[in-house]
Amino acid sequence: MILQFLCEPLILLAEFLVGLFPAFPRFDNLAVTLSPIAYIIRFVDLFISLKTVSQCLLVILVVYNIKFGWSILMWVIRKIPGVS
Repeated sequence: MILQFLCEPLILLAEFLVGLFPAFPRFDNLAVTLSPIAYIIRFVDLFISLKTVSQCLLVILVVYNIKFGWSILMWVIRKIPGVS
């Protein structure tokens, strides 16, 4: 009885805190929704290798991130007094 009296507010608080998190969306019809996109990708794959395209995109992203990281590094270095 006393234990239930002490634990009940904690359980209600925990349920309230969990209730604040948004619910995850349901992905029941995801395969049906993405089937036209998969059809287009398969059609494009007949003419252009998607493996090659994905590797090219990966190289572009890596180069862009290196360039971005270099610009941040240079910005930090320029903030140091006496360094030009």
